[in-house]
Amino acid sequence: MSVIIPGLSTSQKTPGVYLNVILGGAPSSPGQQAIKILLLGNKMGTAVSGASPSIALPAGTQPNGMPVLLSSSDDAASYFGLGSEIHVMSRAVFAQYPNALLYGCCVPEGGGSAAAMVCTFATTATAAFTVRVRACGVTIDVPVNTGDTAAVIATAVATAVNAVTWLPYYAQTSTGAVTFTAKCNGPRGNDLAVLLSFVSSAGIETQISTSSTTSPGATTGILSSGATSGNLYRFAGGTTQDSYASTLASIAAVRYNRIVGACTDATNIGAISTHIASQSSITSQKREQGICATLASSGTAITLATGVNAARMQIAWHYNSLVPACMVAAQVCAARVNGDALTGVASPLPGENADPDANLSGVQLATIPMQNTVEDQPTATEIEAALNNGLTVIGASTARPGYGVLVLSITSLSLVNGLQNYGVLLTGYVTVCDYVADGEQAALALRYAGFKLGSNDANGEPPKAPLVTTPQQIRASVLLDLKGYESQGIIRDVDANESLLVVEASSVTPGRVDMDIPVEPTPWLTILAGNVRQIQSV
Repeated sequence: MSVIIPGLSTSQKTPGVYLNVILGGAPSSPGQQAIKILLLGNKMGTAVSGASPSIALPAGTQPNGMPVLLSSSDDAASYFGLGSEIHVMSRAVFAQYPNALLYGCCVPEGGGSAAAMVCTFATTATAAFTVRVRACGVTIDVPVNTGDTAAVIATAVATAVNAVTWLPYYAQTSTGAVTFTAKCNGPRGNDLAVLLSFVSSAGIETQISTSSTTSPGATTGILSSGATSGNLYRFAGGTTQDSYASTLASIAAVRYNRIVGACTDATNIGAISTHIASQSSITSQKREQGICATLASSGTAITLATGVNAARMQIAWHYNSLVPACMVAAQVCAARVNGDALTGVASPLPGENADPDANLSGVQLATIPMQNTVEDQPTATEIEAALNNGLTVIGASTARPGYGVLVLSITSLSLVNGLQNYGVLLTGYVTVCDYVADGEQAALALRYAGFKLGSNDANGEPPKAPLVTTPQQIRASVLLDLKGYESQGIIRDVDANESLLVVEASSVTPGRVDMDIPVEPTPWLTILAGNVRQIQSV
């Protein structure tokens, strides 16, 4: 059998261990080092300032395209601005994984306008009530007293929103109208949402809509200047898409195990996918995976995922999320790496740091809430369709009502040559493959440093001379390594697959050994099915 090594020319001269990860037939990798996460998104390009009410937030200072280590979300706020994409993404990561090895790198804004929406109050309050603001997963209650004018109510709401400085938008008022404006420019701001409600003293809540809504105290509220999305009202007016191309080129020299993009458009997600594929090639060997998210409708999300269709890219789907897609993607990444021990569930699940083949089905998300209405939550049919088309669905937690879980952590690869193919369905397949490739790359380089290559002995005996090995001996050492991974439960059926392990001297290039290393990841237990059958008694 002749081993073919895609991507490595027979004329290659540079010494080293070169291992492809060929997905779809299985592979694995060892994790002594922490998984390195990189967040890609916008900084706050310009300072936020306003007089009604007073607000002054400095712009981000970190140069575009220059990664920086983030020890806390405060670091992200300092480098990229309070409420910038990278700041809110870092909060999502650290909420799930406080000890994350996290970096941030800003992508320049596209230069367009910021998205916004308006809530206009009218009529002085004739009784006390509360304005409830649901903003990015937090709830802010603003008390209203009898006699408060519309302008006083609007100012109180805006002041309370601005006090939560990490929010990705800020508020200003004018004669009873509160304008919420995204802190970063561009169309991703159109995914932002603010829910406002009137709450009576008895606790009865009435959501403010695009039709005039009356409070218990006769004050009215109405939403405008945004866009309706399902049962949610979102920002509108964000324009000019940014480009990830130059930033991706600037980070190519360094390996980041997980790259999380704030982007939601096909062009930039495709650029990340192409970058990761190049980084993971046999001559680069910086094996990486990407995570992005979308809040779009089922059909639009499926079109996005099937268009990307890449084993190393994951697209999380959380239709009409109350938090922006960038936070969803960041927390999905953190949950994959660290599991959900910090969520307080009775039986926490480990992450890829502890076990590269960790079963991530049902991993709890620490701070990602479910949709505001049940009608916006995915149906069983929509979930199955999404999984069949490369979308990682955020489902409702039964252990933590109101919060989300990963239904199944899958790659976006669902089509091969236009036909459905699930050979690389689970993200764990990629992680396990990378784990083995990383481990063998390190082990073989150390094990055979300074060796010379002899010929196989007819009786399988090792060479007598020191620092000489043979393809037979290398094969035996790789097989032993695979059995080690099997003993950890990372891969399975090593003996059954041994005949597929091929290690042979190149017939073209002296001193080169070519290998095919079969690795079958241990599949996750995801479905238990059966019948409960009555037995007729006589």
